[in-house]
Amino acid sequence: MEDLKDIVKKYYIAVDKNDLDTLFSIFADNIVYKRPGYEPIEGMANFKEFYQKNRIIKEGHHTLSNIIASDPYVIVEGEFNGILKDGSKSHTTFVDVYTFSSGKAIKRHTYFDGQSV
Repeated sequence: MEDLKDIVKKYYIAVDKNDLDTLFSIFADNIVYKRPGYEPIEGMANFKEFYQKNRIIKEGHHTLSNIIASDPYVIVEGEFNGILKDGSKSHTTFVDVYTFSSGKAIKRHTYFDGQSV
């Protein structure tokens, strides 16, 4: 089984490259994603809709500063720099908390310290 830290790193690479197939493959069909400014996103169909239509980020890059893993949890600290769909620049720091089951993320909760995107 792939190391949980490696799976999470693969997510950030995929999202920065807009590689949605890889991104979606990391999460279970029953994913629950909590993110400031949105109702909880539940299930793969809603999760895909968020990334394909509702996410306000056009492009950007995540820089990870710390990853802590203790199965089934992974906590990631980092920062994001990018461009929003309205053309404005974005910078924020974040913490993501993941819960895994059978090698797939079943829960993700994002916390922002700064701009919520």
